[in-house]
Amino acid sequence: MGDIELLSWNYKDTPDTFSEIIKRDYRYFESMMESRSIKNYVILVTCNRIEIYFRPEEILMGSIEGSLYLEYPESVKHLFMVASGLESMAIGENDILRQIKSSFDIASKRGKLDKFLSYTFRKALSVGKDVRTLTDISHGKTSLSSISLDIIESQYGLAGKKLCIIGTGKMSTALLNYLAGSKTIVTVAGRTIDHARDLAIKYGANYSDIGNIQSLIKSNEIIIAATSSKNYIIRAEDYSTINENKIMIDLSNPPNIEQAMNEYIAFYDLDRIYSISKETREHRKLEIKKAEEIVENELTLYTSKINEMKSDDIIAAFYKFANQIKQDELEELARKTDIKEAQMEIIDIMMNSFTKKLLAPYTDSIKNFIKNNENYSYILEEYDTMLGNMVKNGKKAEIRKK
Repeated sequence: MGDIELLSWNYKDTPDTFSEIIKRDYRYFESMMESRSIKNYVILVTCNRIEIYFRPEEILMGSIEGSLYLEYPESVKHLFMVASGLESMAIGENDILRQIKSSFDIASKRGKLDKFLSYTFRKALSVGKDVRTLTDISHGKTSLSSISLDIIESQYGLAGKKLCIIGTGKMSTALLNYLAGSKTIVTVAGRTIDHARDLAIKYGANYSDIGNIQSLIKSNEIIIAATSSKNYIIRAEDYSTINENKIMIDLSNPPNIEQAMNEYIAFYDLDRIYSISKETREHRKLEIKKAEEIVENELTLYTSKINEMKSDDIIAAFYKFANQIKQDELEELARKTDIKEAQMEIIDIMMNSFTKKLLAPYTDSIKNFIKNNENYSYILEEYDTMLGNMVKNGKKAEIRKK
């Protein structure tokens, strides 16, 4: 089985295909893997990226449906960067760690992890936590929610404004947290009035359904869309006749607001917010550099550990193969002689001892070589191939005996 590979559709590297692929559901990407006979994978889905980390039997042919395709070790480095918040639209955001953990848990429950993917994702979560502990990359406001509200506050002010949040999920909750104490008059609107009411009550806000979207637009100065809907919630005709100043912010992907020309509307989508957030990145150059150094150091340690795990598997396979030969010979001895069971047990013990003594120098040399050499993957591959051939030949010999 091959090393970890990556298919990624995201706002930065594949913006053209991402806007379409984000409309697909989780089962679509599962089918994408299963149809290619890939059984070990983790699917990470956020509003700004869809990524599939997987272990194929053979190296994949490359990009699929316009994805960014990375082979090992770049695939794992990318995961560490994502976990550290270095690939986020809002640099240093914390929510990505929760999303990675959730994706890891789903893959685990569905039986899609092997020990290499499991170790890799545990390591990624650890790296993400270390970066946030050892640098100031996540200090201050780092989420899209906080950046969008900073834009409003700095350019228009929030106090006394009427603001409508469309959506009742995590991002809407984050917006309500940031708005607490701002003296903004907030309305929470959702497809289900009960969900909107429950969330609004917690924060002392008003609530509504989205049955009459035009009324919500007219009665509020600021409208923020933050849902997981795959379709537009606000269409161009819903605000085409507006003739008073309003601010519309679309934090959804795919977009929830259809854009149209209207001189009274100040419109902010994810692309515009990202461009503004680059200023934050400029101010954090030193912390970003520190974080990148942590990622590089941890990647070196990770690579060493993964190669050690591979070599352990190969050594275990050698012992398994040797034990199979021993078992075959013992059965042959039992067929050709009248040897007693007690004697057979003694011979079995002696052969076990002989096998260990015979293989020990070779397995020790492999381990020592691994400790002192960085570029030894080719040796592991050669051993793996050789062992596979030995096992095949052993099976053929067994069939001929029968």
